[in-house]
Amino acid sequence: MANTSALLSELIDKDDLKAFIEKHQNDFINITPAEYLNTLAEKHKISMAEISRAANLGDYVYKIFRGERNPSRDVLICICLALNASLDELQLLLRLAQFYTLDVKNERDAVILHGLQNNKSLLEINAMLYELKLELLIAERDSRRPGPKSKKDV
Repeated sequence: MANTSALLSELIDKDDLKAFIEKHQNDFINITPAEYLNTLAEKHKISMAEISRAANLGDYVYKIFRGERNPSRDVLICICLALNASLDELQLLLRLAQFYTLDVKNERDAVILHGLQNNKSLLEINAMLYELKLELLIAERDSRRPGPKSKKDV
């Protein structure tokens, strides 16, 4: 499988788009976010109940894994934290769901990245975000929890 930079360079240099697509058919990512989440759960050997509990999502997590719901970016991040997913796995999931990947130049994302790379739990990352007066990682289904949503709320 070719890396993204190599594919991009070849695409730019290629005059024949159809030939490029035929040549690299196996390099394209053709999987839904739900399918990828199920793959990650199997890979990391974590049950749906454990994911639900660690991500604080209740039954909503089951609907996500069945592809019945399109979760927010934050919910996907919470699920990846519950899965103990790697940064690469999280970034791919965000791309599959058509969200921006975590960006170290974004203050909130930098905190999340730091937590992920240092094996912090959702609770620990939320504590860091709260301390810095940044929006917490809270599931979209329950926005009634205490804490600032953004800096202007403080």
